[in-house]
Amino acid sequence: MTDFRVDFSLRKEVSFVALSSILGAFAMFVPSTLLDISAGKDFYLSWLVFAKIVGSNSIIVGILIHVVVATIIGIISGIILYRGKILNISKISNGVLYGIMSGTAVLGVFFIPVYQFLLAPNMTDVIMGLDPHMTYLEASDLVQKGYSSSVIMGIISHLIWGITVGVVSSILTVKFGARFRCKSCDIQFLKIKTYEHHVRYIHETKSRSMKHILILGGGFGGIHVLRLVQQAFEDDVDVFISLVSEDNFFLFTPMLPEISSGTIEPRHIATPVRTFCKRAKFYESKVDSIDLRSKNVEITRSYDMKKKNLDYDYLVLALGSKTNFFGNKNVEDNAMTIKTLDDAMEIRNHIITMLENADQEDDESLKNKFMTFVVVGGGFSGVEVVSELNDFVRESVEYFYRNIDSDKIKIILVNAGQTILPEVGEDLGQFASEEIIKAGVEIISNTKVVDAGQDFVTLGNNTTIHCKTFIWAGGVAVDPVISALDCEHDKIGKVKVDENLRLVGYQNVYSLGDCASILDSNTQKPYPPTAQHAIRQAKVVANNLISDIQEKKNHHIFSYKTKGTMAKIGKNSGVAILLGHKVRGTLAYIIWRWYYLTNLPTRGKMLRVALDWLADSFMKKDITRLRNLDEASDKHKIRINVS
Repeated sequence: MTDFRVDFSLRKEVSFVALSSILGAFAMFVPSTLLDISAGKDFYLSWLVFAKIVGSNSIIVGILIHVVVATIIGIISGIILYRGKILNISKISNGVLYGIMSGTAVLGVFFIPVYQFLLAPNMTDVIMGLDPHMTYLEASDLVQKGYSSSVIMGIISHLIWGITVGVVSSILTVKFGARFRCKSCDIQFLKIKTYEHHVRYIHETKSRSMKHILILGGGFGGIHVLRLVQQAFEDDVDVFISLVSEDNFFLFTPMLPEISSGTIEPRHIATPVRTFCKRAKFYESKVDSIDLRSKNVEITRSYDMKKKNLDYDYLVLALGSKTNFFGNKNVEDNAMTIKTLDDAMEIRNHIITMLENADQEDDESLKNKFMTFVVVGGGFSGVEVVSELNDFVRESVEYFYRNIDSDKIKIILVNAGQTILPEVGEDLGQFASEEIIKAGVEIISNTKVVDAGQDFVTLGNNTTIHCKTFIWAGGVAVDPVISALDCEHDKIGKVKVDENLRLVGYQNVYSLGDCASILDSNTQKPYPPTAQHAIRQAKVVANNLISDIQEKKNHHIFSYKTKGTMAKIGKNSGVAILLGHKVRGTLAYIIWRWYYLTNLPTRGKMLRVALDWLADSFMKKDITRLRNLDEASDKHKIRINVS
């Protein structure tokens, strides 16, 4: 059998041991209670003594104190068990051993000192209270005579407590807590029996019925498909799942603009892909080519360019999209983009560099170039980026850069259409325009960028803007790997899929998100490439994959009516359409934040982002520029240099 390790969850392990401690708190008193009842004694004496410690005469109080103490001990035991990795309690025998050790430790460290200094003195008072005719000396003498038997009963009861904790927590861990990870395949299973079957049919004798699901892409579509098929095939060793992504993290792209202004820390919207890969093998690699006929995908590891071929039975295409420069090479060579985490961090570092240069520049012409920022694109990305950039630059100048005249700051949004944010309608688009203009942004509409250089941007109306910052958010294009596939494509290169999101002509290939052309049966227009659509498409793809593998015929059809769309347009303002209702201003801003915060993939990320927002509300902008990060590619370093 191949080597494996057992993974635990701190939260689950602590809760299991705490629950077991509560059960043990009652179990440990069963022998003494039965003995007292058979001897005609007051079996509730111990509860009264516990209550007496806090000045109460209620048995209920004594029971509650006992349970609370047991729970606290259980929590401490769970943390020690998890952090110390003393024993693997996924085995019942180890659980019993752990329980004996814990019971003995609690007896020596906790019970004997507590009995000696707290319980015994209070027991004398309780006995006198139960028998008014008994003197203090008689009661004290009775306690002293029963000391040895109390210690013996304490040993027995604490061993019962410990064994109860060990056995119950072991059972809970085996059933609900442990993950048995195969080191060779880097995948994990809920049950040890499933792991053993995996070894037998994968590493020893290959199963002929084995099916390999290969997911390409670690964005919203790919990750949600992964989570759903993993859940369905958690204990099915005949299904092997792999995921390929260029980055080793899932990026929550709606919050990228806030990274460019430093409102949120970069890692707070990036979750490691391996967090999701419970039953899947992960490859951090670039997809080079896909051969649909031979069912083969070639990938390349970025570190050393080592190539690998992956075969599949079922393929999921979720590679997303690339930035579209519409064939303009000069724009591509001179523009910064806002597509990746690196892009957002590069923009922030670049802006700070511009502010530092402008603050110490005496040449007014050059200073004006440093303080002119051009953003292209009137869609969600462009508007949110220009709003964040505007707030960041103006607040930074106000508090930190005394040699820069705020009136000299020029932040320009170039939009090819008549109004910005056409997705939210003309009236909300007009409201958004008015808001960001009021904040200091200049909007140039009905104009395209036709040329760009190191320090200028030329518009279609023959206007030249001299600047050192040029950010392109003007559109997206299909990944070249997708556009090169031997299948049907739409006019921009997306692959065509049927109503089940299956690639036309290929029953074993599904596609979703930015790389798929999916026609809305209600509007007869393609669905927009947004996260909410990708997530809903992932549910359909996962269900149909499950149906294929289980040889069922309950395939789902993708039909989805957009629930709403939102955009943040600066400090405390936004626009939104929710279930047909138009919302603007502060309320839209609050809804935007609440929606995206609650849709972050983990509670830890939610907490970190919430704290970032809280700090940003009360503190000045952070203008720290981390020099260990690449501020720009070579083309942008040229932009900063002054010849």
